[in-house]
Amino acid sequence: MFRLPTHLETLVPPPDEQVPQSQPWRGMFALPASSPMPQLPPRQREISVTAAETENDNQQEHWPKHFQLQLIRRGGLLREVHAWLAQLQPGALSRCMIMPDRMGDAAQTRENQALFEALARQLLEEGIVSRAAPSPLVRCAQLIASGAQVAIAPWSVEQPSSPGGLLLYPTTSTRALLVGIVFMNIPFPEFVVGPSPHNPTAGPSRLQLGPSLLPRVQSFPPLGSPLPNISSTARYLQGAPDPVKGSRSGRHSG
Repeated sequence: MFRLPTHLETLVPPPDEQVPQSQPWRGMFALPASSPMPQLPPRQREISVTAAETENDNQQEHWPKHFQLQLIRRGGLLREVHAWLAQLQPGALSRCMIMPDRMGDAAQTRENQALFEALARQLLEEGIVSRAAPSPLVRCAQLIASGAQVAIAPWSVEQPSSPGGLLLYPTTSTRALLVGIVFMNIPFPEFVVGPSPHNPTAGPSRLQLGPSLLPRVQSFPPLGSPLPNISSTARYLQGAPDPVKGSRSGRHSG
């Protein structure tokens, strides 16, 4: 048994005060009935995803395990999102990297990654922003049928009193990642989702930040900027031998 030198024992907290290492959030994104892959049947499909390198205290332990994606289709919306993020004060919002999760079967892993990359490609090529919301979803089929811009994933579509969620957008560097902006306890900006019936005058310039959001240390990246280091999450996800040969995050780099 290894024992720390006496002069170092005071640097190690007692067992009851040690914080266990948290695992990355893992869950499901339900795609709209119209799949982003035209060769697949038009039925709702799900993508297994995980959150990599989340910033600050995003309370992942309270995130739902099942999100319903809503694609917001409007020309130029992705540029508006980037311009809005660039104007935010440091510490306003946190971000995370969403990536396809590994499956127990090699074929399932390939299909899961293909669905994720098809979604990211659609978001990028159509200038989409996306939001994710726990199911059920009402307007998804109409939104995806008309051409999208971003994706959003609200915490809840059944409880309007629970504002916010994840706002997702693609990067030109890789199709194997989506950037997620975390709206922990505040609503999405009106220019993305439209005015709220509970707060019709609030807009991006009047964004109120909840007390649970901690300061962030980096500015939001532009669309084509290099991605942050995600090596620690990659090590976690790659703990087992990769069943998919050649499926690296930069495979479809833009």
